[in-house]
Amino acid sequence: MSIKSYDLDTPSVYVFHCNDIDIEKFKEVLWGIEEEGIPYKVESTTMEISNELSHKAALKSKLGVGIGISKEKISLTTNKLDKNKPLISIELNQDYTRLRNLGSNGARLVKGIELKYI
Repeated sequence: MSIKSYDLDTPSVYVFHCNDIDIEKFKEVLWGIEEEGIPYKVESTTMEISNELSHKAALKSKLGVGIGISKEKISLTTNKLDKNKPLISIELNQDYTRLRNLGSNGARLVKGIELKYI
């Protein structure tokens, strides 16, 4: 009898961020996703434009939702939207509530429920 190993990728919201940013700056975004009960994966990359990061993340996500975080901005988009026109884009230096709501909205897109006000 042989046992096969499979590398299963859990459907998740992908969060791509530029290499130069500390996760402490955007942990509220991750907590917002987590509160809605949707898994997420965080990856670091050399790209530095939030729109491109979110678009790349959405394309990689089996759920079709991605968040991109640059030094200045955070963008939320889906794989159906144009890469230059994310659904939501805010400055990174926002209060914790707005950052958490952006993460929550990423998860709510997956669930198909009403988005929170940012």
